[in-house]
Amino acid sequence: MLPRPPNRKLYWIVAIAFLISNVSALKVDYQEKYLTTRLDKFNHEDHRTYQQRYLFNDQFWGKSKNTDYSSASCPGPILFYTGNESPVTDYWGASGFFTEVLAPKYGAMLVFAEHRYFGKSMPFGDNSFEIKNIGYCSTQQALADYAYLITHLKKQYNAEDCPVFAFGGSYGGMLTTFFRIKYPNLIMGGLAASAPFSFLGSGISPFAFTEAASNTYETARPGCGQNIKVALSDIEKYAATPDGRTKISKDFNLCKPISTQNEGIEVLNWAVGGLMGQAMLDYPYPTEYGISISGWPVNNTCDRIHNHKGDTVSALAYGIGTFYNYTGDKTCYNIHTDVPDWGKCCGWDYLACTEVYIPSASNGIFPYAPYDQAADIKACKEQFGVDLDPSLSETLWGGFDSLSQSSHIIFSNGLLDPWHTGGVLKNISDTLIAVVIPESAHHLDLRSPNPKDPSYVTQARIEEDKIISQWISEYFKSH
Repeated sequence: MLPRPPNRKLYWIVAIAFLISNVSALKVDYQEKYLTTRLDKFNHEDHRTYQQRYLFNDQFWGKSKNTDYSSASCPGPILFYTGNESPVTDYWGASGFFTEVLAPKYGAMLVFAEHRYFGKSMPFGDNSFEIKNIGYCSTQQALADYAYLITHLKKQYNAEDCPVFAFGGSYGGMLTTFFRIKYPNLIMGGLAASAPFSFLGSGISPFAFTEAASNTYETARPGCGQNIKVALSDIEKYAATPDGRTKISKDFNLCKPISTQNEGIEVLNWAVGGLMGQAMLDYPYPTEYGISISGWPVNNTCDRIHNHKGDTVSALAYGIGTFYNYTGDKTCYNIHTDVPDWGKCCGWDYLACTEVYIPSASNGIFPYAPYDQAADIKACKEQFGVDLDPSLSETLWGGFDSLSQSSHIIFSNGLLDPWHTGGVLKNISDTLIAVVIPESAHHLDLRSPNPKDPSYVTQARIEEDKIISQWISEYFKSH
């Protein structure tokens, strides 16, 4: 999930991101493990370490009935999740295609690595986000962590000859791509689901995400997008007056009434964050992904707004409950804590200020905010004391053109997901393959098969399995 870039008026969500038609009856558990690993992989004089968490399962390893997926020196492949900006346990639950379907089929070992500075992998504990400590929160360091973890596990399990296939969603999909490019000696291929590469210089408009998200609402229910646009504009107006702020507090059932215009704008941003979040997570059934949301949340939000008897603001406040209070357990909202775990400070914010800067702006049904690079630079300086280099991401990782120098990567993108606008939507080569999925949201193809899945998603998983199966088989035949 990709939360926000540092733009001062864009919102936390934008600073933001099978195989068969039946539900798999197999539920796969994991072992929680920790590896003592060096804090700074690039300074050999720094001997400090931290505890990196990873999830592990070898119950299927070496048990495939298909001999194409093993050899005399390797019982089966390793499927490796490149953890991203949430606790790694979130990704285990959202990757049933691999844990429940592909791992048993291939006889694979499962390893889910947690990204440093997320979940329980905090190098400095509760002090990890202090300015003096956060500098080790780095994509390059995280990839080096993963390389070290793979090397360690291969030695531990006598698996030096076993191929490793990486996969990940959103920023995790970006990491899978970078991992394959930077460590081709360790990673034989990867599936990068819903991975945007819209860095500065990519040619992707900074408005692309909000334009796509706006279209998601308008096509879900005609007139819904316009109703939301009016409601957001009204919130901005109400925030300017005491009576208006009282109305916002009442309509949104805030635990603590707001008293200033800035607090009113924070409520606006919180509502926008929810709208954008569920545009990404517009799954056909209820899900738990850092937050509990309904099935087809965009449609449900639009229906709630349309059927509500109150004015625009109260209708939106009721509608956004499909994202923020689907379970109905919240008696009031605290907009600072009632957010998904991937929307919280500070790891992603720091990455967005350093190695994963994605320019963003807002329009469509959302309040207009232009791309303001100077404001982003200022915000990063104020929050972290770092000098944002807007071109560094493309320098480090390259744009779309650089992908052609690699091989054996599947890029999947769902067209309901606004992040598809920054993804790879066409084949680059015979082994750099785009799988474009209508009626699919943010890396839905990684999730467990479900009877409510659109047929396009089921077909995408079949295609992905066919490709991965071929690549793993070819690896064993050539090694």
